[in-house]
Amino acid sequence: MKRYFPLFPILAFILLVCGCATNKTRVAEGAGIGGAVGALAGGIIGYQSGHPIQGAAIGGAIGAGSGAVVGAQIKKPAQDASAQIPEHLTMQQVVDLTKQGVSSDEIIAKIKASDSKYALTADDVGYLQKQGVSQRVIETMQAAEQAVDK
Repeated sequence: MKRYFPLFPILAFILLVCGCATNKTRVAEGAGIGGAVGALAGGIIGYQSGHPIQGAAIGGAIGAGSGAVVGAQIKKPAQDASAQIPEHLTMQQVVDLTKQGVSSDEIIAKIKASDSKYALTADDVGYLQKQGVSQRVIETMQAAEQAVDK
């Protein structure tokens, strides 16, 4: 166990950095690639001197740190905003978003951004309520319905 102990901080660092999905730079990719290459090179060099585990640990740590620094300087390409907003958010998509745990505020923003219009019947409202759609979302959908009527 003592032989592998130096690897735990490296793995923890890589997992921590890779968990940042909303990062606008390539820190996670840089840390992951740098850590892997560094660990491989360090292991090879360490093997030559009789200490492959320590060499891999040191190389991985240096590689992950260096890769994170380099990755922080590289911006991710901006996503096309029109690709994120559907032309029309269907009633079933609203239900699916609710079941996925998306907040009411986010669903309302998507409804408004997509300029969706609804003609909800009493059965539709009952269905939405049974599916756990919040009253605020239903009211937003009904407000869009009234915009259709005008």
